Amino acid sequence: MINQKKCPACGKWTDGSKQRCVFCNSLIDPQLIAEEDSRKRAEKSRQERLASESKFEKYLRKLKESDKPGYTLLFKILNTLFNIYMAVLSFFIWLIALISG
Repeated sequence: MINQKKCPACGKWTDGSKQRCVFCNSLIDPQLIAEEDSRKRAEKSRQERLASESKFEKYLRKLKESDKPGYTLLFKILNTLFNIYMAVLSFFIWLIALISG
């Protein structure tokens, strides 16, 4: 007798040794279903994040993901300048908080 499982999508009994239902081609194994759902959610959130980026953020991502050494060098320079700017800004905020008591 063949090991059979009930398909969660169509409700028909199918061969349990396979990962997909022979009738509707949906996944049968609950663990694989959960993994596929988490992949879909991660991809959806990535697409939403990419859609909400500003032009400058898209440009920085393009520089960061580029294979060209000039682009990666430019990204590193911009990233270093941003870190220096944030350090100076944080220092002045700390100084103002220290002076005001």
